[in-house]
Amino acid sequence: MLRFSLFLCIFSCLSTIMAQPKWFRLTYRDDPSTTISIGWSGITGTVYYDTINHGANFSQYAMSSPVVRNVNHRGNDHRFVRLTNLQPGTVYYFLVQYNVSATSDVYSFMTLSDDPNVPLSFISGGDSRKDLNILGVGDPPCWGNGCRETRRDLNTIVAKTRPDFVAFTGDYIRNNDIPFTSINPEADWIDWFDDWELSIGTDNRLIPIIHSLGNHEDDVDLDKLFDVENIQAYYATNFGGNLLRLYTLNSEPSDACADVIQKNWFLNDLQQHSTPSNSPTWKIVQYHQPMIPHAGYTSRTDMIDCWASAFEQYNVRLVCESHAHVMKTTYPLVYDASASNSYNGLVRNDSTGAVFIGDGSWGAPPRPAYSPIANLTEDVEQTSGFFFVHLNQERIKIQGIIPYPDSIAGIPALTDNDQGTELQSGIPLWRPSGSPHCIIIPNYDYTSTRTLPNKSTYLSKVYPNPADDFLILEIDQEKQMNARVEIYDARGKWCRTYSDLDKATIELDLRDFCSGVNFINVITKNDVECHKVLIKK
Repeated sequence: MLRFSLFLCIFSCLSTIMAQPKWFRLTYRDDPSTTISIGWSGITGTVYYDTINHGANFSQYAMSSPVVRNVNHRGNDHRFVRLTNLQPGTVYYFLVQYNVSATSDVYSFMTLSDDPNVPLSFISGGDSRKDLNILGVGDPPCWGNGCRETRRDLNTIVAKTRPDFVAFTGDYIRNNDIPFTSINPEADWIDWFDDWELSIGTDNRLIPIIHSLGNHEDDVDLDKLFDVENIQAYYATNFGGNLLRLYTLNSEPSDACADVIQKNWFLNDLQQHSTPSNSPTWKIVQYHQPMIPHAGYTSRTDMIDCWASAFEQYNVRLVCESHAHVMKTTYPLVYDASASNSYNGLVRNDSTGAVFIGDGSWGAPPRPAYSPIANLTEDVEQTSGFFFVHLNQERIKIQGIIPYPDSIAGIPALTDNDQGTELQSGIPLWRPSGSPHCIIIPNYDYTSTRTLPNKSTYLSKVYPNPADDFLILEIDQEKQMNARVEIYDARGKWCRTYSDLDKATIELDLRDFCSGVNFINVITKNDVECHKVLIKK
């Protein structure tokens, strides 16, 4: 009898362990400042949440919500809870209570601010599927420790950099679409979710995902695995009040012009959000297949004709793509099919163009990159990585990140609760030959409408102007300790940053500066002051 009771106890304990909630993930279905969708796999349960961490004592949490959706897909049960009426810019702690008194670990997430003055950061990338090279069919093999290890390394960097969200541009796994090969999507999704656990912070902070549809999953996958609301795979999300409107488009139809419903929705929404009373500071677009691939494919002229023509008209300044398995950035581009120097209708325009970043190398095997296209390609390389995007009302800053396995363990993990945190030191940045550390997209409207104070109330002084070898910068002593100095060239490309200033008057060595017209921004908590300086070399 004792043996039988012991067996029942062991069986019950093992069943509880095997059934406990796993693979937690977050998705936005509505306003990121007041709502969140929490998903997990395994046993059902009730989510208890609060702005205070009560540990495993679920009865102490102020709020609770039952599962509102149960789905069986890709071999597992998936549960979803949708929280609403949350407070903007607030950290929430939650756990799942199941089997009467058992609980999951405590996790946390942070709602985003609804104040457009608060900066924002996100990671853009896609194509995280594992390697496939069977009998010479498919892509080249991955480098280093393989595709999956690259994916895991990049997921670890997500946890350490702590972006406000991830904008994923499609192709999570690879479906069985190659003849005479056998692929198990169910097993691949298990591996994907296991690996996504590495994106969870050391303090169990979860990072939400904005999902784009790729060619290796379908809209049913997005809907049933991540609780994405619009299974047509195109939608828009506002962040920071009116700081950013992020458009997610579906690039899978073979003719974007023939997809009239999506095209009309996109154009109408752009128009509605381009009025004086309803115009976000930034409009960014993401989708999977690139307009001008930089490896492996031919141009999507249908997308150029039907979408790119609207980018300049409605002030889209950044476009995030995937699919080709390289790292690439372009110069600012506009649609002008009549221009003699256009490439399939796209031509460089530094003032009003959109920068295109991509092309999907979150672990998928990097393909040999095409040669740079004159006046279109800024940088391209056959390597793995993704992009960290930081934006405020003044500018968008873009930095490429690549996985150096030997350096990832040494990256300090961010654990703060500040929205819009910038990259910490030690991140392995993508720096192709001759490339800057980052790309800056300036907000010309913000610069042109901002008025500088009278000279007697300046925060800082910069002289001489013009300058040759050195520049003197004087900052008001009351502002100096919290000041940051950023230098940009004439087209808004970042040159250098000074922070943690230890004195009010500093001498800047100009030998490494960008020549010509430079803009020196002195940034404090409550103000930004811009100086236009001519550097002669």
